[in-house]
Amino acid sequence: MAWVILIIAAFFEVAFVITLKLSDGFRNKKYTTFTIISAALSFYLLSVALRELPVGTGYAVWTGIGAAGSILVGMFFFHEKRSALKFLFLSFIIAGVAGLKVFS
Repeated sequence: MAWVILIIAAFFEVAFVITLKLSDGFRNKKYTTFTIISAALSFYLLSVALRELPVGTGYAVWTGIGAAGSILVGMFFFHEKRSALKFLFLSFIIAGVAGLKVFS
């Protein structure tokens, strides 16, 4: 169950980053509110998952999913630059997260 909670926490991490961008430097109150809620939920769920998971593995998976998710959302919804190298390095992040899950 800790892995499921960690993955949910990571998705809230992605939501946090995306709503942070949409908050326009905290000028948009609606997205600022979503940013605060997403960050709080992400950190809370991470802390719950770390009760059972090793801290290094849990944190690395959480940040890895958050980073990969943020990159993908940025490319597909905010039209950020796409390149073969970007996808290659993104695959390294995903492989690292998968490896930590399998070998922990």
